Amino acid sequence: MNALTLLALVVPAIDPTTDGSPQPWFTVGPLLSVSRRQGDDTAWGVGLESTLNLAMHNNRMGSFRSGAVGVFGQAQWMDGDHARLCGGVQGNFLIFGMETGVAHETGSAAHRPTTSLHLGPFLGFGYGSVGVRLSLPFQEGRDVSGRLPYGRELGLTLTLKKPFSPML
Repeated sequence: MNALTLLALVVPAIDPTTDGSPQPWFTVGPLLSVSRRQGDDTAWGVGLESTLNLAMHNNRMGSFRSGAVGVFGQAQWMDGDHARLCGGVQGNFLIFGMETGVAHETGSAAHRPTTSLHLGPFLGFGYGSVGVRLSLPFQEGRDVSGRLPYGRELGLTLTLKKPFSPML
């Protein structure tokens, strides 16, 4: 689920065999999170995030990137008892970025499976990022077994990314 255009800010994505325009980049790396949920205690997560930057703007200062738009995907194991999968679109300008997408958390003994809107502003620093995660669930009420959906979530995320060669 996952992804950020962090690397596009630091590593040149220009293939010398092309006209010098920025090329798509793929990154992948670990994702750590800590969050607080409505009605629950602190939740911890560990997983992976990947990003594919599809459209980048070069501001004519060598290989410096002023912005990018792409897609991201995340997969996390949360609190040792369920998975959180997320994906969507993202954009960034300089070190400032924003993810928007849909997250789905599998059920646990206490909660039913829940789908939510994911919003994630972040700051990208070279090969990593620090961000805020906000999840707003679409479901309400108990299921037939009496489990409630996961509540609203506000959290902190940390990522590290490994770049892969331009993908054309």
